[in-house]
Amino acid sequence: MSTDNLYKQFRLVFEQYYNPLCKYAYGYIRDKEVCEDIVQDVFIKIWESHRDILLIQGIKYYLFTAVRNNCLTYIKREQRIPVYSLTNIDVEEELSAAGTDSTEGDQVNYKELLNKGIEQLPLKCKEVFLLSRLGNFSNQDVANNLGISIKTVNNQIWKALKLLRASVKSG
Repeated sequence: MSTDNLYKQFRLVFEQYYNPLCKYAYGYIRDKEVCEDIVQDVFIKIWESHRDILLIQGIKYYLFTAVRNNCLTYIKREQRIPVYSLTNIDVEEELSAAGTDSTEGDQVNYKELLNKGIEQLPLKCKEVFLLSRLGNFSNQDVANNLGISIKTVNNQIWKALKLLRASVKSG
């Protein structure tokens, strides 16, 4: 493939995945600029060394895995505790499940409880949950990406939700 065609393919991939990857990275690292740097670094490495990856059909899985790994490396290097964000919809669902009315103070409290709960999830469980919820992968995509069965993905998500509900109720 010519360099011009390769560049066009690179631009298509970049435009399609840049924002979703930044959002995914933000689930690990609550700093927008750092997230953008991490995603840009992944694309720079692809352009500099692995241009042939642009032609692979599973580029989406490669990108999300690379971003996740770079986020974890950053967290380890900076010795930061990852902070996760759930949408207000998730908070509303948890509030409804808990049988309470949602005030702004309650939402903040429940977000904190959910974030703490996510931090305490077992590593594989957390990874599956984040890919599914923040990465917007289908359960089948998560299974393919991690090389596990769809049943394992379903079990890990069920386990994560059970642990998170317990975390919210006990908090």
